[in-house]
Amino acid sequence: MRYYKFQGFAFLIPILVIIGIFYAMIVWDVFAAFTHWQGLQPTWRFAGLYNFLRLFQMSRFWVNLRNNLLWLLLFIAPTFLTGFVLAYLITNLGRGEAILRQIFLFPMALSFIITGVLWAWMYDPSSGVINSVLKAFGFNTSKLGWIALPKTAIYCMIVAAFWQYLGFALVIYLGAIKGIPYEMVEAAKVDGASHWTVAFRIIFPNLGHATLICTTMLAITTVKVFDLVWVMTRGGPGVSTEILPYLMYRLAFDSRDLGMGAATSIVILLFSAAMVIPYSLWALNKWVRT
Repeated sequence: MRYYKFQGFAFLIPILVIIGIFYAMIVWDVFAAFTHWQGLQPTWRFAGLYNFLRLFQMSRFWVNLRNNLLWLLLFIAPTFLTGFVLAYLITNLGRGEAILRQIFLFPMALSFIITGVLWAWMYDPSSGVINSVLKAFGFNTSKLGWIALPKTAIYCMIVAAFWQYLGFALVIYLGAIKGIPYEMVEAAKVDGASHWTVAFRIIFPNLGHATLICTTMLAITTVKVFDLVWVMTRGGPGVSTEILPYLMYRLAFDSRDLGMGAATSIVILLFSAAMVIPYSLWALNKWVRT
């Protein structure tokens, strides 16, 4: 049977339709961001940059943006670096590797809703397991409010996300490390290189593809932690733990200001593109050159 190009194209039609719908929704969202749409009834009066100007004048917006940047700085690097170190340490454990891999990967099977409920209970100042353990060792926990304090709440949430995604980074690096020629590592050890020299001078530089996947996925995660924020703190205390997706939800569905909500979603889209695309292009170019 002869194979015709249009037959292959026909198999692509369903996925092309789905992708087309997604892009059409983005275009519709951009259009809504430039309108005076308030309430459930669409209002297609052109507003220009009015919604964006209102958004940038909100002090709450800048708190949310700062929190998103905190997530980027304090969640991505510790997660993928710790994942790499653990992967390197358990690579040669035999059966122990399989057991530890399952233990670290288990939290990935949980949704952020379950993770949020679990860690909110652990952080509870009066009955949480963390303060209970500290009390058992004689520590004064009266001032340890964890997620109840504005200065510590967001860091506690980042720890919860770190716990959930550490297994993801671990598994990515485990697979990548096994793809490195064993002779390269043996040659470095024969030359007297220490374990940490082998890890960070020989192995890690050759895992650019794994690092690219890991950091990109973790970066995308930082703008998708709406459910973790909702379950653990509802953006509080005050607005100290709010992030941009949470603000978008509040504006669009609580305040019924769909134009402002759409403008916030465009900012989130640009923010995500600005942090993922440049790094991906740089990493891919570096990877190709090497």
